[in-house]
Amino acid sequence: MFFGGGMIVLPRGKPVKEDVATAGMNWREVLQKLHDGRFTGYLNFVCDANRGLLLFYHGQLAAIRYGRGAEFVGGENAMQHILSASRTSGAYLDIYRLEADLALAICNLVEGQPFCREQHLALLDLPHLLALLKQEGFSGGLHVYDDRKATVILMENGSYLGFFHDGQAGIVTSADPSASVARNAGARLDVIGSAKIPASNVPDYLEQADLFALWEKETVTAVEGL
Repeated sequence: MFFGGGMIVLPRGKPVKEDVATAGMNWREVLQKLHDGRFTGYLNFVCDANRGLLLFYHGQLAAIRYGRGAEFVGGENAMQHILSASRTSGAYLDIYRLEADLALAICNLVEGQPFCREQHLALLDLPHLLALLKQEGFSGGLHVYDDRKATVILMENGSYLGFFHDGQAGIVTSADPSASVARNAGARLDVIGSAKIPASNVPDYLEQADLFALWEKETVTAVEGL
């Protein structure tokens, strides 16, 4: 998944559907259903080494990312890449539900400012870093991850809001030892400042951009290529 500055492994929320093949999928129908149902959560799209993120907040398509590693695109451009790649055999989609406060926090990290990325935890003085962030009144997230799973520690004005653990739909206030990633060999850390977008100003790409026209364009292109 993506946070500001690059692609990361995002903890899974509450699974709605997983491993859904996207070849032949009607994206117009899917996006409209999520919009009308006021869905809150995210879609994780995978095609080979590339990944895509579609983050929803009360039915609003709040953020879109697509890319590989630290190279990614956002917004309408990202959606066009996702639509095109979704026709590839082997491409699939996961749908995870989130609670509203967590979805808003993730939106602010996706659009936020990375202060450091891909720092190996074994080389960091983590207690010192946490104390420094608390002293400076940091708002944002600490993303701890390896190649398989992740945990996000959320902070606001130097205080801890809680954790986003794998398989959780909401913010939890206590650490889960079974979900700990920090002790794993190769664990890394991103520190990302919040974009501080209030709930009232969350964007909706379904309203701002004609994504359905992109879908129709990709459909025509695919038919012409037959």
